[in-house]
Amino acid sequence: MTRRSPLGLLTVGVLVISGLTTPQRAEAQALTLTGYADFEALFENVNSDDSKFYFDSHHVNFIAVGKISGDLFAAVEVEYEHAGEEVGLEYGYLGFTGFKDVRIMAGKFIVPFGRFNKDLHPTTVNKLPGRPLGFSEILPQTYNDVGLWVNGAKAINDDNRFVFDLFMVNGLLGEDGDGIRSLRGNDREKAEFGSDDNKAVGGRIGLEFPYVGFDIGGSVYTGKYAQDAADNGLNLTLLGVDASFQKKGLVLRGELVRASQEATGGKLTKTGGYLQASYMATSRFEPVVRFSTRNMPNESADASRLGIGLNFHIAAAGIVRVAYLLNMEKDAFKEDNNSVITQFTVMF
Repeated sequence: MTRRSPLGLLTVGVLVISGLTTPQRAEAQALTLTGYADFEALFENVNSDDSKFYFDSHHVNFIAVGKISGDLFAAVEVEYEHAGEEVGLEYGYLGFTGFKDVRIMAGKFIVPFGRFNKDLHPTTVNKLPGRPLGFSEILPQTYNDVGLWVNGAKAINDDNRFVFDLFMVNGLLGEDGDGIRSLRGNDREKAEFGSDDNKAVGGRIGLEFPYVGFDIGGSVYTGKYAQDAADNGLNLTLLGVDASFQKKGLVLRGELVRASQEATGGKLTKTGGYLQASYMATSRFEPVVRFSTRNMPNESADASRLGIGLNFHIAAAGIVRVAYLLNMEKDAFKEDNNSVITQFTVMF
């Protein structure tokens, strides 16, 4: 496969956006170019003979959001990760805003399941480097797919509102009993698995109470992901719940996801989640603590992680994060596989 530079991909995306329609007057168009980048210094497997220290240019992501004409818009994000080792399209979709309180999108998008996958994973937003346990092998963040997405919100009263996301996508796809993370990348249907006419459906509904700083939501995903030896479809269902509370500089957040995966050898049940607290002690210093865990069918894969961090806000668009990640496997913290990560992240 030919690898293109992210700037080239972004240019193509902008040209596509610009050429979809020709408005009568140029003033009808508006294009916003933005993005984020981060640089990390990692010290992994602390106190181990296998310890390693290295630098990583983890993300340089370019984002373009453009109004095409009237109620039509487009959004594109090109990702350039690990100093160019991974280059791809994070999302690229068209949107229509002509209905009150509702937006309709079509294309490739980050699947709106829960909050971390859709809203909280970018390093400029994520309070600690890396993802919580369970948001890799269970909910495979970042999970993006191709399909249709309807997003909306409706006021309950002057202060509170109901929000929803509904989607239909090609869906996760792979072999019987495969790990969920390896089921990604089904943008155009994987040829080696044959035709998959069964699409995955799901969404998230939530309630937001801004006056008290509280929101809560529930998510679902379901669809066939494989076939067994008798060509019977095997289903994968994800259920999730998320909640957050904000009061002045304090933010409490939690999320839980449970996967039920059919397989020839029996149903595989996987559960993961996290609890997180952060506090803006001053205008610049923000301590963070996050506990995450996963429970897998193979008990040897069960694990927990305690992350302790301090964020230093050097500017409105720049943050330096220092974090210590303590890993717990089975029943004890292991000093020899902990990590220290320093991350510098900026928005532009």
